[in-house]
Amino acid sequence: MVVIDLIRARKDLRKVIEQVLNNETAVITSEKGNVVMISESNWEGIKETLYLMSDPDFPNDILEARSTPLSEREIWNPHVCPARIPDRL
Repeated sequence: MVVIDLIRARKDLRKVIEQVLNNETAVITSEKGNVVMISESNWEGIKETLYLMSDPDFPNDILEARSTPLSEREIWNPHVCPARIPDRL
């Protein structure tokens, strides 16, 4: 994780963005508070995790799936039943 002040972040914005795109998190500090910068792909992953964790049955579904032999598992076909993650959580 990279922690830099706002003045330096503004000066080196291109470098900060490149670091974030290389899976580093940047914390930009200012007098009014701090901001966390993450890549879009990391943000999409966080949204997906939050969505899955919002389903109270999700942990039980995972445990059930792990206890089911591979030969008995249903295969998910994204063309038949695409996953839809809401834009807003």
